Amino acid sequence: MKGRNRLIKLLNGEDIDRVPVAPFIYNNFINEFYGQNDADPVEKGIEVYKHFGFDIILRTCNVWDYLSENACDSKNWSVSESRQEAGGEWAVSTTIKTPDKELTQKKRYSRVTAHEVVEAVTEYFIKDRDDFEQFIKYQPPVPSYDCSIITKARELLGDDGLCAPWVQGAFNMISCYRKLDDLILDPYLDPELYDRMIRYFSDRMLNVIDQFAKAGSDMVCAGGNIGNASMVGPLFFRDNILPYEIEFTKRAKSKNIYYLYHNCGDASLLLDMYSDIGMDIYESLTPSPFGDTLLTDALSKIDKRITLCGNIDQVSFLRNATPDEIRQEIKGILSVVKKRGNFILSTTDYFSEGTPYENIHAFAKAGMEFGKYL
Repeated sequence: MKGRNRLIKLLNGEDIDRVPVAPFIYNNFINEFYGQNDADPVEKGIEVYKHFGFDIILRTCNVWDYLSENACDSKNWSVSESRQEAGGEWAVSTTIKTPDKELTQKKRYSRVTAHEVVEAVTEYFIKDRDDFEQFIKYQPPVPSYDCSIITKARELLGDDGLCAPWVQGAFNMISCYRKLDDLILDPYLDPELYDRMIRYFSDRMLNVIDQFAKAGSDMVCAGGNIGNASMVGPLFFRDNILPYEIEFTKRAKSKNIYYLYHNCGDASLLLDMYSDIGMDIYESLTPSPFGDTLLTDALSKIDKRITLCGNIDQVSFLRNATPDEIRQEIKGILSVVKKRGNFILSTTDYFSEGTPYENIHAFAKAGMEFGKYL
């Protein structure tokens, strides 16, 4: 059975030969594998998956322009950037000038490994209601993005796997524009503002998803990690995030793509609500110490029609365990999940650099050996 066929049959509720083994492989590991920082994320990404013998859910065919206001630069939405560097870190300040005022966002970047850069927003565009009104009044419509990397990925994958670029879920999307502290207070202090913001930015994100779907995307991987159980709590999630994620997911899936919802953080107190979102795949089932999900809880609490994905700690376990320990861990996981079915063996997030290749081979081999249904 070809990888693409196996994954699609799984997502359509049909019988398959074995549990798909599709860890999250990202640009950092692809670059490390090839010893460079500019390896083609699509062509070389597919090669890395095939090298280790994995099923392919390709998450490196990304169009990140939707997170940059530069793409919307216009007469009434004039965008400029400045950059300051210091050692292995740098900061980028983005200023939007409208006829009424200026909006500012600041991001800090840091190279944490030879092949990975992390970023953090230190100042957000929307600091008050009036800042948001500038978006409503002056931000240009969503532009047509260059999605050729998605089309290229779909063509190169052929029957081998699924093309799955990253997007943001409803709450993750507004967290790109407004500080989390404020977002948690908004539903209580200014619920009308909160509702308008999340609907406005959801609509724009859904426009982007539509472009991705038309370019050939099989699936989108939607970030839901900002609204995790520790950051917002179950009551806030139930009242102020869940209704929007349900609507967002329904609209995204109406574009004839599969929808993966990603929370790599704490989730145990949210598991009872996740089925209501209606995603096709929920990941990452992150166990202790980097999350709090018990696999048995997820298996029992999440609707069996939803595919579960993840549960292998790639930060510490996959890097430091022996191949035999990995084999035994995967054997144990698969002996449990096969009773439920509808599972993808994966990591809780992307491979860390420095992961021994013998461990990755052990991961793939054990998944194939112990994941057989027939």
